[in-house]
Amino acid sequence: MTSNVSDLLPEQMDELVATFETLDSNGNGVIEFEELQTALEICGFKMARYQVRDLAEKYDVKQRDGMIDFEEFRALYRELRQSDFGSNLHRMVKSRSDLMTHGSKTGSNDVKHSVRLEEQVAFADWLNKNLAADEDCQRYLPFEEDGSDLYKKCDDGIILCKVINIASPDTIDERVLNKGENLSLFKRNENITLALNSAQSLGCVVVSMGASEVVAGTQHLILGLLWQIIKVGLLADVNLAANSELRALFGTSEASIEDIRSLAPEQLLMKWVNYHLERAGSKRRIANFSDDIKDSEAYAYLLQQIIPKESGNGMHSASDILQQREHQTRAELVLQNAELVDARVFVQPSDIVAGNSNLNLAFVANLFHKFPSLPEPGEDGAEDGAGGVGAGGVGAGPIGADENHAGFGADAFLIDETREEKTYRNWMNSMGVAPRVNYLYTDLRSGLTLFHLYDLIRPGIVRWPRVHKTFHRMRENFERLENCNYAVELGRQVGFSLVGIGGEDLLEGNVTLTLALVWQLMRAYTLAILSKLAGSAAAGKRIDERAIIAWANQRLERGGKSGRLASFQDLAIADARLVLDLIDCLRPGSVNYANVLEGTTEAERLQNAKLAINLGWRAGAKIYALPEDIVEVKPKMVMTIFACLMQLDFESPATVKLAASPVSTTSNSSAGGDSLGSGSASQQ
Repeated sequence: MTSNVSDLLPEQMDELVATFETLDSNGNGVIEFEELQTALEICGFKMARYQVRDLAEKYDVKQRDGMIDFEEFRALYRELRQSDFGSNLHRMVKSRSDLMTHGSKTGSNDVKHSVRLEEQVAFADWLNKNLAADEDCQRYLPFEEDGSDLYKKCDDGIILCKVINIASPDTIDERVLNKGENLSLFKRNENITLALNSAQSLGCVVVSMGASEVVAGTQHLILGLLWQIIKVGLLADVNLAANSELRALFGTSEASIEDIRSLAPEQLLMKWVNYHLERAGSKRRIANFSDDIKDSEAYAYLLQQIIPKESGNGMHSASDILQQREHQTRAELVLQNAELVDARVFVQPSDIVAGNSNLNLAFVANLFHKFPSLPEPGEDGAEDGAGGVGAGGVGAGPIGADENHAGFGADAFLIDETREEKTYRNWMNSMGVAPRVNYLYTDLRSGLTLFHLYDLIRPGIVRWPRVHKTFHRMRENFERLENCNYAVELGRQVGFSLVGIGGEDLLEGNVTLTLALVWQLMRAYTLAILSKLAGSAAAGKRIDERAIIAWANQRLERGGKSGRLASFQDLAIADARLVLDLIDCLRPGSVNYANVLEGTTEAERLQNAKLAINLGWRAGAKIYALPEDIVEVKPKMVMTIFACLMQLDFESPATVKLAASPVSTTSNSSAGGDSLGSGSASQQ
């Protein structure tokens, strides 16, 4: 199905773009089933799920992946404009008077993107407060009150790098950050590339964004990236492992520990709000950060409940706030209360009344970090949870080791994800999978994320009509199992080693077997890109671990370095000097060896590893591994580092592809990896 928009008037084209961005509530560039259903409900159309699914499938004609991209939406848009839904949605879009549009060019088309003014204002204010003590940032501060200078001041990458270190401390090694005024374009590009690749390693989606877009001040991309980074920081510790007192939110629920751990941070924050609403004696509950908070009732009770009494002098009571009829007045009183404890951040009264979900999520997350107001495990009150129903359908109140959780003690909540799990999760999320992965062993049970990854590795391999994209209550378990069985089947098609792995293992969240499949997906994606970049240089043969080792040693020799890589288990990797030498061969002079330590202690080795990963990011390598993976010589993660550096080399226009026999190898791996099978990967 094709559609030409050349006959649309400019204002209709603007409406088309604004409508798409309105429906695409999570900003991932596609309209998902849930987003379309939500929009229909907001506009007063209570359609059965199968009717919404039929509407989506009618226009999902390109990949049949259950998601509608902008091109497919053009055709759907024509139908919507002719219906009552279209007129209601038009009013919904028009009500977004806070949107600013700016133009960009995609191919032969001029495309307009919208930027939310209130988010621009909020982020500028947040930057002013959080960078105030940073000496490197004084020349950028303060940002204009309306944030209009935000984009220009990001054009050398320093602000972006500083924000990343606020969100995830010590991610960026400031030894590699180019500082000072009047940086050359090359130095600015290095900083921006460092910021983008480090953000991607944290799970941010930076597809279609490069240094040139930042230098050009592309507003919607910069604002979107800033929000992703800030959100990473705000939600990083909103989990049971980092905050054990969150156990107070869960009562005698029959949900499993895995199901509880799988709750997204946003869901946990909603449960936290609902917990305090019940304890405040309110019958109000929220299920989102938009419509459910517009009247300020939830905020009025929440702040009354969590603000310490000694800090609440002059505070407006919830009853006084709710006596006000105007929502704008209520919101202002709520924020006056927040201001008493230095928590008036991210939102203005108009943002509460308008139900800006991003800014209200940020506001609530900040409140949680300042005043969680939850009993420590074992304290009085920790066993009398609210008992209400919060986000995710899980009841409130504490969970202990009872018959519903056999084999799980209270410490089951305190088990944080491993570095390996975190790396896989961040990698998948940075690929733009939808929905985002929060907990591997439950979020992969539907198979949908796995199918999207397969489609990146070998486009077209997934037969989407065979995939259950939504699930029926009575058949959900069976439909999920069918998806998982198909995911295993696809793995065998691309040559994965899946002996003893069945769909039921993925459905049950088997840790060992799930990790085995995910690792092979990550490996396959990496090697498929390498094979594609090598092209005819590899004489039609696949690139594998042996090829990467041969390439690394060839590069080290050509660069006059003495070190050699024996395998990805080579203990010589532990001090990171081999990785640093290889980077210096790829980007001569990029390694300041005065910063490289001897590596005689673990602390020195860790500093070297951190430096190596940062220099790799700055050079353009999309590395997901952590410094600890180098120091501990974790073979899988070490392989991905060298593969990313090889990819960087192959992407360089100045590189003469190593077409000789050392890089053209068979698919057998000396490092014990699984063969990939033929295919290509879509580059992100």
